[in-house]
Amino acid sequence: MSDFLIQLSSAPSRHGLVDRNDGDYDRQLRSLAVYLRQPGLVQGAVDFNEYLETISPAVHTLSFLHLLRFQIQHLQRKTNTDVPNDFLPGGSLWKHAVRFLRSFDPVQVRYASSEWRQLIEFVVSTAQSISKPVLAVQVIRDALKRLNTAGVFTSTHLILVRIALLSSSYTHALPVVDEILCHFPIGIEHVPADHLLCSQYETSTGIIMGTSGFSTNLTYRDYLQFYLYSAMIYMALKKWEQASHCLTVVISAPTANSISKIMVEAYKKWILVNLLGHGKLSSIPSLVAAHVSRVYLSLARPYISLAEAFEKGDLRRLNTEINLGQSIWRADHNAGLVSQVSEAFDKSLITKLGRTFSALTMSDVLQRAKSFPQGAQDVEEFVVSLVMSNELKATVSHSASNETSTMLRFPLRTQNHGFREEYIRARLVRIRAALQIISRGIAQTEQALECSQENLHFLAKNQKWNGNSEKPGAVGSSEADGGGDIDEDLMGEGH
Repeated sequence: MSDFLIQLSSAPSRHGLVDRNDGDYDRQLRSLAVYLRQPGLVQGAVDFNEYLETISPAVHTLSFLHLLRFQIQHLQRKTNTDVPNDFLPGGSLWKHAVRFLRSFDPVQVRYASSEWRQLIEFVVSTAQSISKPVLAVQVIRDALKRLNTAGVFTSTHLILVRIALLSSSYTHALPVVDEILCHFPIGIEHVPADHLLCSQYETSTGIIMGTSGFSTNLTYRDYLQFYLYSAMIYMALKKWEQASHCLTVVISAPTANSISKIMVEAYKKWILVNLLGHGKLSSIPSLVAAHVSRVYLSLARPYISLAEAFEKGDLRRLNTEINLGQSIWRADHNAGLVSQVSEAFDKSLITKLGRTFSALTMSDVLQRAKSFPQGAQDVEEFVVSLVMSNELKATVSHSASNETSTMLRFPLRTQNHGFREEYIRARLVRIRAALQIISRGIAQTEQALECSQENLHFLAKNQKWNGNSEKPGAVGSSEADGGGDIDEDLMGEGH
């Protein structure tokens, strides 16, 4: 086994080293990966626990991952079970897997991307086999953050949001859900010939390719499901604006003819989320095609009627709509959201008073909000709960002259303006980060298109059309003359 150990230590991590030769390091890692994948490398009876204890997953990531795989396969054959006891939470292999996923070298793991993804999937299936998916949520989140997919959507993202919902571990998934995912793994045909996995890249699109193994084959449905599940996580945390954004991504997805069930489901939730977050029935985003809007309006009629009653402040009609649609809410798995609509209606009545008055007594609140369903004492308790939870920007105090009279005071507009500025500033920071990611993606796409075979054929045809194939600067002039009109045609529908 001495030669085997020498091979395992042949390509340590370069983290922190000054001397960086990408070509040599790429050859070392590729050679080690080929060596570790060769069939019959180790005997089935070999126990690798000792090596796993001594080798650092941060320094020898590639070797550690394959040793872990060897040990899992060895125990599966030995015990004749898919999940050996040692890999159950608390077992030695589980601890090794968790240690690896939280400390691996992101560069070395690019040379074993399929094995990395398979370990992720095995950790998830193991946690689910004992009905404790929560044990896998933080591990998978940490692994994704360490890999740094930087805007590239993978199958592991979908796995994370799914098990976060199953285990109600909503806050644990937020660091990944809050990311802006605007890329799919690219195809190998878009990768330059001199591409080295160990090189530094501004974006992860050069690392997470469709053939790399970091992700399974993705479909249109996977992308929609990810944003629907992300919205459900935000709903559980009452982050209505973020939930609305995710649902808008789903309902605005381009479609030719048929509309997926996921999109219809997202639209129904989108109506309820906007009621709970903004107290109104929002208009369908302009990005949604006219024929898609008609389908939404026809299939979500009970939700629209509910929203109209809410917006008009008609409590009697609202309760009627809620009661009549009980079977619909349950069938659509939206009963929980609808149950919050009544409380949101009460909150909306109180909030609207702040647009007109700066201060009111609780008896005035009850008189002004005539459709408020509760009595004076209940109103005070409800308002106090809203203020304490910071859902209502106001203060509650007793009058100095009459201690039995409780006053509700709304903040001055100047104060509201300050809060608004802070909110806008935070939004601008997020938008700037998103634009930077999109800008890098556009630059990379332009570079790929310029070098593509289709573009070269197009330039050659343009030269022939203009009769400039032998004139100096013909390529540049053809690109300017012929390319502009076609670009406008291609972008016309998008605008």
